[in-house]
Amino acid sequence: MGGLRKGPAAIEWLSELLARMAGVALLGMMLVVCYGVVMRYALRSPVAWANEFARFSFLPVVALGLAFALRHGAHVATEVLTGVLSARARKGLHLLALTLFLAYGVLSCWAGWRLASVAFAKGLRSDEAEIPLVLVQAVIPIGFLALSLQALVQAGQALLGEARQTEPSNGAHPR
Repeated sequence: MGGLRKGPAAIEWLSELLARMAGVALLGMMLVVCYGVVMRYALRSPVAWANEFARFSFLPVVALGLAFALRHGAHVATEVLTGVLSARARKGLHLLALTLFLAYGVLSCWAGWRLASVAFAKGLRSDEAEIPLVLVQAVIPIGFLALSLQALVQAGQALLGEARQTEPSNGAHPR
């Protein structure tokens, strides 16, 4: 049984790692925006690449945080029906939501892979900073692959009746 737990543990570790990378991207984005503001307004010497870098930094912040958010129940959820549903129905609804996360993750991973592949094949670069777009777009399939894997882990845990390590702050998911 120990071998069966290593896969989910590795996926949850990956979710945590990608979330930390998203945090670094957010910190970088904030520092570059501050630098850009100082250069533009205080020193009257704007740098065009700062705005582009900040825009591109937003993509890893979102994409790399997807699996972490799912793991910790931080995605948007509504509790309109969950309060009146039985525990079994809530579990079924939770499994349906995880199935939808998985489907969305797989489709988005595939689309992101195609987008990054085109950027790589054509050698596309950004306008201002000449950043290779494949570096920016590669986070799309990575983030959505991690989301898909995290959805699989949680669906497996729900099917096996294992308790989640961390519960969302609301009662939308079964215990």
